[in-house]
Amino acid sequence: MNSEPPTGDELNRMLVTMKQNVLERTTESPRRKRNRNLGLGLGLAALLAIGGGSGALALGMLPSPFQASAPATPTSTPTPTPTVRPTATPRPTPTVAPVVAPVPSAPIDCATLTNGIDLTAFIPDPVYAPELLPKNYDRTTEAGLAQQGVLSCVWRSEAGSYSNVVVRVSNDVTTGTRWTSERHDAGDSSLGLGRSSVISCGTEGNSSCRASVVADPWWISFSFYDDSSWSFDPSPDAWSEDTARADVSSALRSLSTALVGLTPTAVWQPPATDWADATCSVLSGADVPTIVGSPELVGPAEHTWTEVGDGISDTKDSSVDCRWVLPLEAGDQPVADGSFGEFRVTIVPGGEWAYEPVDDSEPVSVAGADAATFVCVSLEGSSCYVDLLSDGSWLQVGYASGATPEMKGLLVAAAEAIVATRPAS
Repeated sequence: MNSEPPTGDELNRMLVTMKQNVLERTTESPRRKRNRNLGLGLGLAALLAIGGGSGALALGMLPSPFQASAPATPTSTPTPTPTVRPTATPRPTPTVAPVVAPVPSAPIDCATLTNGIDLTAFIPDPVYAPELLPKNYDRTTEAGLAQQGVLSCVWRSEAGSYSNVVVRVSNDVTTGTRWTSERHDAGDSSLGLGRSSVISCGTEGNSSCRASVVADPWWISFSFYDDSSWSFDPSPDAWSEDTARADVSSALRSLSTALVGLTPTAVWQPPATDWADATCSVLSGADVPTIVGSPELVGPAEHTWTEVGDGISDTKDSSVDCRWVLPLEAGDQPVADGSFGEFRVTIVPGGEWAYEPVDDSEPVSVAGADAATFVCVSLEGSSCYVDLLSDGSWLQVGYASGATPEMKGLLVAAAEAIVATRPAS
């Protein structure tokens, strides 16, 4: 075997052949070309080391096997799309319909309405009482009137008496006309105002008058009561019915003028409630006499006033006033301690807007009620009762003269029995 390395022409021919082989392989993949060029380069370096200067001249015709080839265009790596994780849809907060109070049908305030009236002609030191619901047993009555769109304006005397002036306005002229006609038939006189009018005055130890006028589209009532008239004029002629009639007639004319051109507002719609059609007969299932330890009580029956009021109060109160009372033959007998001579339950259907714990009230738990308080008041006599809410309605349970704080347990038990009679929806 010839172990001598090639030289001269033989070496040149070898280099040319290697050059052709290199050119033929330039179309191969970059990975393979890089490996083969490296191998060829190592071979050439060995030959150059062996062949000397003639090999160097031939090598100048070839590309350097160590020259970096042009980098391939980098393929952009796609940006990963963030995974959208489903989020739990929050539960909507239950919406509770707001409690909306009724508004009077007459769009006018009390000060403007009575601006032309001298109230001192009726009671001393008159002070406007802005509270819609006084803190006494009249609260349910006032709420019942307000729900019928009645505007009520009350002034009380600072003379320390029960003296007051009450002005009410309703747009129910149909009822107003019927009521004034009934009072004419009963003997009350007319003032000759509006479509119809009526007045009645009394002098039994005090000065007082009540009057009504229907002047389309309004029914207006004006009444005053003054049990302190003797204090500011002690002369026998201090009270004059003729003067009182003239003053009341002037007041009604002023009120009618102030209302001219006003359009009644829309009728208030009470919220739906199971107590909407409540009657006193529904409460009979409560067996209140047994619960309160007064089995002699009979009822319940709807209470009606024997005294005539101002007309609007008599006919437009939407509350239900139910009472258990002693029989007539036992009515004059003294009531034993711890028992009731009368028991009263008043319902204001849809009257949640008017429910408000009064001063000195005590929260109590009444099964079936949404809220309840125990209240004791002292007016002409002490009395206690339970105020409560049931299905959007306001109930006052137990107002009766003689009820004491010690009877709280009995009153709460009676209230629970009353709530249990709630008509099924």
